[in-house]
Amino acid sequence: MIYKFGLIGLPNVGKSALFNAITKLNIPSKNFPFCTIKPNIGIVSIFDDRLKKIADCVSTSTIVYSTAILIDIAGLVKGASTGEGLGNKFLEKIKECHALIQVVRCFKESDIIHIYGDINPSRDIDIINTELLLSDLDLCEKIIQRYITVSNKQDICYDFLINLIHRCIDQLKAGFALRNILFTREELEILKQYQFLTLKPMVYVFNIARNIDLRTYIDQCCTNNLIDKSTIFPIALNDENKMILNHINDPIHKQNSLYIGNLNYHKFIEKLCNFLQLKTFFTAGQKEVRSWLFKADKTAIQAANLIHTDFSKGFIRAQIISYHDMIKYCNISKIKQLGKIRSEGKKYIIQDGDIINFLFNV
Repeated sequence: MIYKFGLIGLPNVGKSALFNAITKLNIPSKNFPFCTIKPNIGIVSIFDDRLKKIADCVSTSTIVYSTAILIDIAGLVKGASTGEGLGNKFLEKIKECHALIQVVRCFKESDIIHIYGDINPSRDIDIINTELLLSDLDLCEKIIQRYITVSNKQDICYDFLINLIHRCIDQLKAGFALRNILFTREELEILKQYQFLTLKPMVYVFNIARNIDLRTYIDQCCTNNLIDKSTIFPIALNDENKMILNHINDPIHKQNSLYIGNLNYHKFIEKLCNFLQLKTFFTAGQKEVRSWLFKADKTAIQAANLIHTDFSKGFIRAQIISYHDMIKYCNISKIKQLGKIRSEGKKYIIQDGDIINFLFNV
């Protein structure tokens, strides 16, 4: 599965500029609202230094990195959940994303129009998050109406679903995103099929400039919008659409695991994947070495299915070498002699850095 990251936010906050900085596609980024109408889509590589070391050990020069899709979605405005500013169309596009990157304008530039007239990151975040909440609330009500008309009300599953959706409604009306609610694994599996927008992981890119009070903006947004500092990326985009952050001296914020200084897009995507708890396993041979992105707690058979459905259908076992052993001995024959290749079954939980050879028969 290729993960999709959606860039969202108000118009004229820097979504397309950030998209260009990461993808190098140079799509239009103009100084007027709704410059972007149709979503811009780019594919980005997830670079991993371990691949080159593995390639050296198996004597291949062909390296294939995992990829992710970045979607630049047109700006949302207040009332988007009821269709304002083509909002319904844009909200539907968000549903296909696995995670959301909300770009927030924190720079003061009189030449660049702000749709609401002034710079107020806390208000802007509230507008976007409220529209997502309202969209989910509307979806909850539609689900209940659908099940009332077609389901057997004596069905235990019916009661479970209706109670779960009512619980979601209560939380949404109280202003809480569904991602911040503690659900059981069973409840999450049910909710995910409906693609609730506020259930998706969210990080915030603060598009900053020199001479701003970043600490105040961060503190206000964390307090007023109930967001965690660990979800904030402060980034500056210069005129060449290069990401820079070399003028902020904030030792407190540097302790934040998502702090980025003098970054390139590889580091940005890497930190985003870490935040989403995405891991990497590898396949390696003389033809190529390749990295595969996966969500934590995937089993061996689920990982096999990421490569090809035949691998999972005819799964026999997975032969696994740890990355540490591969680099330490750097010789497959020696690794075999030392008994460092493990055989694991379908239910084995894949670990970050596992180098896997799937045995299958179809």
